[in-house]
Amino acid sequence: MHIVYDYQIFALQKVGGISRYFVELASRLPASSPEIETTVLAPVHINEYLASSSVRKIGWKVACFPGKHRILPAINRIASRTILKSQHPDIFHETYYSATVQSAHVPHILSVYDMIHERFPHQFQGPDLHIPQLKAKAVARADHVIAISNHTRDDLIQYLNVSPEKITVIPLAASFEKTEKKKDVNVCERPYLLYVGLREGVKNFQRLLLAFAHSTLLLSEFDLLCVGGGEFNSEELRCFQKFGVSERIKHQSADDSLLASLYSHAALFVYPSLYEGFGLPLLEAMHCGCPVACSNTSSMPEIAGDAAIYFDPSDEEEIRVAMESTVQSKDIVTSLRARGHEREKLFSWDKCVSQTLELYRSKV
Repeated sequence: MHIVYDYQIFALQKVGGISRYFVELASRLPASSPEIETTVLAPVHINEYLASSSVRKIGWKVACFPGKHRILPAINRIASRTILKSQHPDIFHETYYSATVQSAHVPHILSVYDMIHERFPHQFQGPDLHIPQLKAKAVARADHVIAISNHTRDDLIQYLNVSPEKITVIPLAASFEKTEKKKDVNVCERPYLLYVGLREGVKNFQRLLLAFAHSTLLLSEFDLLCVGGGEFNSEELRCFQKFGVSERIKHQSADDSLLASLYSHAALFVYPSLYEGFGLPLLEAMHCGCPVACSNTSSMPEIAGDAAIYFDPSDEEEIRVAMESTVQSKDIVTSLRARGHEREKLFSWDKCVSQTLELYRSKV
């Protein structure tokens, strides 16, 4: 059986959870069964995971440039039409949302990650405003849809009226190996709370900042370390200065190895997002033995289970209390580490690959 994955996410993401998911699938599926062949059809892409992987791919990586989100899809759409004819796929798996369908007359599978654009339309602008319409078209034409959580499945049913029989829930897993605590992690001079990812919109970083800034305990004993999401912008820096926390908030870029080490050293990982279709950093933190405090909304309780301290992400005071109560209790921290270790075992790429292959076989 030959599975072909399209170019879409690889032309959009340099790095990111969705593109990593498809590289994991494309690399692990052939190892799971000798009958399986996978190909990523990405004539021109910008993705680092794909470029560095051993996955069979058709295409090459180019440097990011202004206007790539308009130019690369057009190039890939034209090139893929010709190349796809020679690949003879048995399954065609779309990696993101497009208004146009590739010409392969075989079962089409589509993965859906969240319904954030439908739930929070005011948070988006520019090309992102078109994603709900593109997603609706892609879902309608797909022969079957993979949802990465039960919450995303429920949102698909609610917002796009998708038949439950058309959806299969297949969760994700953490993608990097656990590392030993390194002696050279000196990003912060003091113990630190860890925040990972983008900081805009539904990520709700502003409320976390306020909760941290209004805590005498946290300010006196901890730094707040932000990993990824780009350097702090001028507005953020002014905000830090306004609240008197400029010396307490740090930023760090990190590859997987350093990120794993940062999780391992953190006093607490805090995830205040208003909405997640899955919440992969939760598994990453648990994988590395880091205690977790997170929002009680969307998919996060589904993923973290009993391995997190929960708070209402719209309540700054509740966020503060959750952080303070956790870091002050060795018993809570020890319990969260142990529960996280057990919880994370429920999610693996082996399970994801096995369930995905089962779905593919049912459609051929």
